[in-house]
Amino acid sequence: MNAKNLAVLGTVAVVLGVAAYFSTSGRKIGSQSLNGKSVLKAFDIADVESVEIKGGKNLVVSAGEKGWTIASMFGYPADSGKIRENLMKLADLKVGQVASGVKIDSPAIVTLKGAKGAEIASLPLGGEHMRKSPGQGGMPGGGYPDGRYVGFGDKVVLVKDTLDAFDGDPKKWCNTRIASVPSSDVREVTFASGGKTAKLVRKDSSWTLEGLGADEEFDSSKAYSLDSALSYLDFDSVADPAKADTFGFATGAVYTATLKNGETYVAKVGDASGSQRYLQLSASFKPVGTNATENAASEKKVAEFNSTVGKWTYLVASYSAESLSKKRSDFVKEKKKEEPKKDDAAAAKKPAEKKPAAK
Repeated sequence: MNAKNLAVLGTVAVVLGVAAYFSTSGRKIGSQSLNGKSVLKAFDIADVESVEIKGGKNLVVSAGEKGWTIASMFGYPADSGKIRENLMKLADLKVGQVASGVKIDSPAIVTLKGAKGAEIASLPLGGEHMRKSPGQGGMPGGGYPDGRYVGFGDKVVLVKDTLDAFDGDPKKWCNTRIASVPSSDVREVTFASGGKTAKLVRKDSSWTLEGLGADEEFDSSKAYSLDSALSYLDFDSVADPAKADTFGFATGAVYTATLKNGETYVAKVGDASGSQRYLQLSASFKPVGTNATENAASEKKVAEFNSTVGKWTYLVASYSAESLSKKRSDFVKEKKKEEPKKDDAAAAKKPAEKKPAAK
C-alpha cells in the first residue's frame, strides 16, 4: 500500500471517528437535555373533573353534584385532599433520566379530563424501578421502589415518584377510617348475638360484667379490646348497597358502645366473605348533661356520621369483626372456691367428742 492510499484511509478513519463521536455525543447531550423537564404539559388541577386509569385495575374518580366519587366503589365519596395530592404529583412530575433500552409493553394509561370530558393530559405508566437494599449486592429480588418508568413522547423516562396511587387501588383515593371513637370516653359496652346479651360497665376505670352468677367471676384479662373496638376501624372494601339485605345482619352480632357524653355507636356484623366480614355502623345521641353547646356539637357529629358512614355496608378484616362480636362466655370464668382455713381444716379432721352415756 502506497503513501497516497494510507493518507486516504487515514482521512476516512478520522472522518468516521469524528462522525461517531458527534453521533454518540449528540445522543448523550440529547438525553441529558431532557433531565428535569416536565413530563406533562402544564395544567391547572382545578380544571380536572375526572381521573381515569385503564390497564390492570381500572379506576374512575370523578366530580359531580355530590362531590368527588369513586365509580368502582358504587359512588363512594373520594377524599378531596388525596385527590389534590395525587394530581399535584402528576403536575410536578419531572424527567429523572432517559431509560435507554427500556420498553413499556402493556402500560396503564392515566387520563385527566376536564369539562365535558375534554382531555387535559394522558400518561402511560410502566413498572416501578427497584433499588437494591444496602448490602444486597448482586442478589436477585428484594430492594424497594424508588421511581417509575413512564412514557414521554417516543421515549421511556424514569421519574423519582412511584405514583402508587395510580395503580388503580380505590383506597388510595378515599378515607378508609370509618370509626374513631375515643376509647377513654366509652362507659358501657353491650354484645348481642343469638338472642343473648352481655353488658359490661366501666366504673372507676375498671370493667364489670352485669348478671354474674354465684359461681362466676369476670375475667378481666379479656377486657383489653372492649373500649377500643371502634377506635381505629378501617374498611377493606365497600359492598354493593343494593344487596345489603343478603349480608346476614338479621342473625349477626351487634356491638353497642355508649360514651360518657350520651353518644352511642352501634356496629352490626354480618356474614363472612373470604377473610372479611360485612359491617354496618350507626350512631345516636341522648343528652346526659345540660350544656347546650356540647349537646348541639354531639347532635351534629352523630348526624354527619349517619349521613356518611351510616349509609354504607363495608367489608372489614375478620380480626376487626372479632372484637365486635364477642359473647358472654368470652368474659366469664369459673369462680375459684375459697380454700378452708387451717383452723377450720383441723377442726374438720378432729373427731367429735363423745357425750357421756345417760345414766
